[in-house]
Amino acid sequence: MRAHIKYIGIVDQHDHPHAVEFFTGINIITGRSSTGKSALIEIFDYCFGASEYTVPEGVITEAASIYFVVFSIKNSFLVLGRKPNDKHGFIKEETILPQLEDLTLDYFESSYFLSIKDFNMELGRYFGIDITDTDEDLAQKAYRKNQAKKPRPSIRNFTPFMLQHQNLVANKHSLFYRFDENAKREQTIEQFKIFVGFVNQEFFTKSQELNALEQNLNRLKLKQSVYENDRNVKNKEIKNLLKEYIAITGIDLLSIDFDHLIQNPQKFIETIRNQDIDVDENSNEYISQLKNLEAEKNRTLGQIRTLTNKLREIEQSVAYAEKYKNAVGTIIEIKETQVHLSQCPFCSHNNETLIKEANQLEEAIHWLNTELDKTPYMLDSFETERKKVQTEIGQEKEVLWNINQKISAILKIANELQQNRSLAEQGLKIRLKIEAILETFISEYLNINGQIDEVSKKIQTIKNYIQDHYNLDEKLQKASLYINKQMNKLGANLDFEDSYKPINLHFDINSFELYHKKQDGAKVYLRSMGSGANWLYCHLSLFMGLNRFFCYLGDDCLIPPILFLDQPSQVYFPVSIKDDNEVFDAQALKEKEGIENSDMDDIKAVENFFNELVAFCDNTVYETKVYPQIIITDHADKLNLTNADFETLVHGRRWRSKNDGFIKKDM
Repeated sequence: MRAHIKYIGIVDQHDHPHAVEFFTGINIITGRSSTGKSALIEIFDYCFGASEYTVPEGVITEAASIYFVVFSIKNSFLVLGRKPNDKHGFIKEETILPQLEDLTLDYFESSYFLSIKDFNMELGRYFGIDITDTDEDLAQKAYRKNQAKKPRPSIRNFTPFMLQHQNLVANKHSLFYRFDENAKREQTIEQFKIFVGFVNQEFFTKSQELNALEQNLNRLKLKQSVYENDRNVKNKEIKNLLKEYIAITGIDLLSIDFDHLIQNPQKFIETIRNQDIDVDENSNEYISQLKNLEAEKNRTLGQIRTLTNKLREIEQSVAYAEKYKNAVGTIIEIKETQVHLSQCPFCSHNNETLIKEANQLEEAIHWLNTELDKTPYMLDSFETERKKVQTEIGQEKEVLWNINQKISAILKIANELQQNRSLAEQGLKIRLKIEAILETFISEYLNINGQIDEVSKKIQTIKNYIQDHYNLDEKLQKASLYINKQMNKLGANLDFEDSYKPINLHFDINSFELYHKKQDGAKVYLRSMGSGANWLYCHLSLFMGLNRFFCYLGDDCLIPPILFLDQPSQVYFPVSIKDDNEVFDAQALKEKEGIENSDMDDIKAVENFFNELVAFCDNTVYETKVYPQIIITDHADKLNLTNADFETLVHGRRWRSKNDGFIKKDM
């Protein structure tokens, strides 16, 4: 997104505007303490839709009636405004850059103020956020509270890439603004692919369609599994009916392998429909089947009785073990024995017999305690065995029930004949049952296979479409490689400690974690990288790499290449040391810190990374044709830079005299 900040300002209680003007490239605001430098980043954040009012209390908050930010965005200008501690935001587009003197209270008409929610949505539209639904799986929505959608992409999730506050710019525990709140961290990481233009609304719509189809496929496969189990039941039923048919007619209905029947049911439905019912009246098949079933019944009854006797014995053992457990519960466990030597009163010799008996008693006590400890385990063992036998008895009873059903079916043949129902008529009845089962199989099981094939083809079509049009994994991988390359290109010129040279930073684009990879492959994360200078350089390297990436993407990227760096020199000149001189004096600050006779290494280190930031901007616009904007607020001043004239970077934004500051005291 080709956008940069033109003004950050306030309108005071007397209706006078106060503003700082900015340009593309490096913008430095330098000055002594308490002049409002750090307030600039907070005013920007507030006007950019922050829910909290965090402008530092003091001269600025006492004077402000309205805070404002003016953006240059594409071919127009966008004026944003917020009243102090208010839940509304002003937004107005202008085709011509407004004059500062025109930005009075009258300019900020009430009709242009929106609720902060609507303000952020409207602001997001100017930056190209037009995605409203980021759910990729609608089924997950049902598990969220009130079945709410995932949060839509928000302009607020740009700020982690744009703002490095003074408590963050050299922080070893955190890299990104707002990442202390887990929900905002997850949203920013998840929405990154949207902000860099890798996906659009169609991607999420297609993903929803894909997930819905995959869930439907899983349901069909589950249904198929149920039908598969049901088919096994139907198989047994058909086998029994075919045996019953032979018992009735004395002739096989189909002289084929049973599996072939199931594989092509329609063919055999037509075969048996066109087949006459023949009867062999002299067949003894039903008698043969009856004898086999009665023999099987007797074997099953014998197995049931054997298992029943075994169950009775187990239950007796359980009852005995329970009684034993209750009895031993009253026994006090003996832990040790005490033996006193006895002596003969006449000769004073020790009695050795008592020691042997004491040892035997101790062994007996140990055995008893061991047996007492075994009681709960013995009960558990009996209970497991009882459940096993009960299950086996249930299974055998089910087998017996099936045998009785088959016997009843055979005996029913003679009864049907007595009722004047011929063998041919009974055979026809069996054939019709078989036909009904096969037709059900065709309509349900074979139909479900067809649905599975159809849904699988649709899934593959959508996967191919998403891969061809978005190829997200490859894009993220290339983005990671590009960012890492740019980080290390900048980091190679920064003063990392020798143990981290050559610097080899890696940014995990999935977790947003940063680490240095050693030559042996070991990862050293930011928090373990030692000094404040290392932490600062990691932040600078990462955010320069991200900024370069946004410029490289050009208009495809929604995030503007804007970066605030608040007090980056603090690792050398801590902000806790009050800088109240009208001229920046590095040696004086060191003396306030308690360091005397300081050499110039610290100021050289600051000049070095300022030089690298200047070179970064120049190289970026050369390579990408997009000029980034870096706004630096710092105490450091009058730096001797080789890549630029320091004064051109300050551009008059030096607040050193007593009346200087964001709000001029003589106005």
